[in-house]
Parts: sequence; structure tokens; C-alpha cells
Amino acid sequence: MDEQLVGTLSFLDYKADIYSTAVPAEFRVVYLDGAGQMLEESPLTGVSTYRQRESEITDRLRQLKEGAQPSRTPYLGDSGEY
Repeated sequence: MDEQLVGTLSFLDYKADIYSTAVPAEFRVVYLDGAGQMLEESPLTGVSTYRQRESEITDRLRQLKEGAQPSRTPYLGDSGEY
């Protein structure tokens, strides 16, 4: 998958790196602790720019910094009806 780092948001010493993916309107967010260790990874879909969801990303950073448990399984979204 061809990804490119398009932005970084932070809350104190925690940060979220945002990568654009090869799929239009889809991003990948990687949350890192103060030591640079990955805590969780999640997709961000249905937006033309990650800035539309910047407050949600920052809120998640705050939650992680304050002790929320990282998600061990990446959110895969709704599989829909087949």
C-alpha cells in the first residue's frame, strides 16, 4: 500500500501520525506514546482531509495519555451487507 505521512497531531508528549493511503478519502492514524511506541492504529475514512476529524484524533490522544486502554484490534469498520 502506497502511504504518505500527511500530518502529525499531538497532545502533550503523545502524538498521532496521519498517513494518506492509495484509496481516496481514506487515511491511517497511528497513535504513539511519549517514548514513540505505537499504541494503536485506526483507519479514518469518508473524509477529504484528516483535518475534518482533527478534534476526534486529538480527543483520542488525550484519552490515551490519561490512561485509556489502547485498542488491540484495529477497527475494521462495518462489513456491510453482502
